[in-house]
Amino acid sequence: MIPFRFLHAADLHVDSPFRGLQALPDKLKGEVQESTFAAWDNLVRLAIRAKVDFVVISGDLYDGRDRSLKAQWRLQRGMEQLQDQQIPVFIIHGNHDPLHRDVKWEWPSNVTVFPTDKPQAVIVPSKNASPVAVVCGMSYGDMAVYENLAAMYPNCPERNAVQAWNVLSHDEECMVHADSVEETTHISQQLVAANQLFRIGLLHGTVDGSAEHDPYAPCSKRELVEMGYDYWALGHIHKREVLHESPYIVYPGNTQGRHVKETGAKGCYLVNVNELGDVSLQFETLDTVRWRQEQIDVSGISSLQSIMQLLDEKMAAWKGEDRERLTLIRVELTGRTPLYASLQQESFTEQWREAWQAQELDQASFEEVSGILWPIALRISCTPDIDIEQWEATDSFPGDLIRIARQAQQHDTAREALIQEALETLLQQPRLRNWLASQSSESQEEWVREAMLLAVEWLQSGVKRS
Repeated sequence: MIPFRFLHAADLHVDSPFRGLQALPDKLKGEVQESTFAAWDNLVRLAIRAKVDFVVISGDLYDGRDRSLKAQWRLQRGMEQLQDQQIPVFIIHGNHDPLHRDVKWEWPSNVTVFPTDKPQAVIVPSKNASPVAVVCGMSYGDMAVYENLAAMYPNCPERNAVQAWNVLSHDEECMVHADSVEETTHISQQLVAANQLFRIGLLHGTVDGSAEHDPYAPCSKRELVEMGYDYWALGHIHKREVLHESPYIVYPGNTQGRHVKETGAKGCYLVNVNELGDVSLQFETLDTVRWRQEQIDVSGISSLQSIMQLLDEKMAAWKGEDRERLTLIRVELTGRTPLYASLQQESFTEQWREAWQAQELDQASFEEVSGILWPIALRISCTPDIDIEQWEATDSFPGDLIRIARQAQQHDTAREALIQEALETLLQQPRLRNWLASQSSESQEEWVREAMLLAVEWLQSGVKRS
């Protein structure tokens, strides 16, 4: 086998809207809104710098079914840069950007977009024009695909793709669709067989289920392992993960985090295949904005000043870990503390956050945002310095209150009844009623938990508050 290398990326979500950025200064907001485009530009530069033989993109290039002209133009520009370096690109579309008839955009000749009706196989040459791999893929035609697409993929994709291969010189077209050529030379079949082509499957879907993602194109890991492919280039799940080795079954994650739940480095995999067919993966970062979540345990701290100092120390340390990009961070205070009630006051979180943000803006240059660590939220998840379990076991008013709250946290009907009773007067206003209906069950559980903790602390300390 001829050694080769390729990039595996997925879930670019170019032109994501990034809602909820109103609180960001304009120059930070612009950096975030441009980040999915910048990650794509970084991918193109990486492919050229690493001299890859080809690139595969496993779905969701765009964030939505309706592609903006800006998004299509930016992707087009990158494809043309790859074409100039004779780097083919293989694309499947996913649930966010299904391939439909209304899409009229014409890609450069180095780009293959796989169809929606059935999997298609394409022979891929190395830079010396010798066939090294067969890539098989299938795009979504709709935003919701619940069929097992993997079951439709052929076990020997090269059998159909061989008919597409012609021996071409360096100056000729180096890649042909499986259905685009009726005849082939006798040499091509021998050439393909002798090289024992490396099999790559492009699939956008869910392997063995995922609670965080819609179960589109579901299949099992065992099923993929048994199909005879050497590398499954997956997309759809935004968390980077290698599900299996030999064969490799890989989610590269998305190329740019889009909210605080998509934390950590984002990018793609540089895949090297040696003459024995052995695979090595190297993760390459592409993101220009990084999202981060951190916790700080404030147990035993008895003054707000000490908590402020600890916050600043932790933030300074985290800031020093990444000077290359803008980082948006959500900090969560945890632990049992006698300062619970004071920390619940909105003024504490707002004043600390505003102070740190002002400091970051003062230190940053007018145009440069790399290295800024921007706190988007300070969450108080502490508990009062009291033994909730001990109170819960008592035959007392605080004990009754805790037991009612526990019931409301565990059962939807009990929680809804409690909230309806507590907010009966407010819910007479349609806007508040609609707002409450839009809140998630997780948010409502958190309201009940915080109310329980505050009430028990107030009762224990004898402080009466409205």
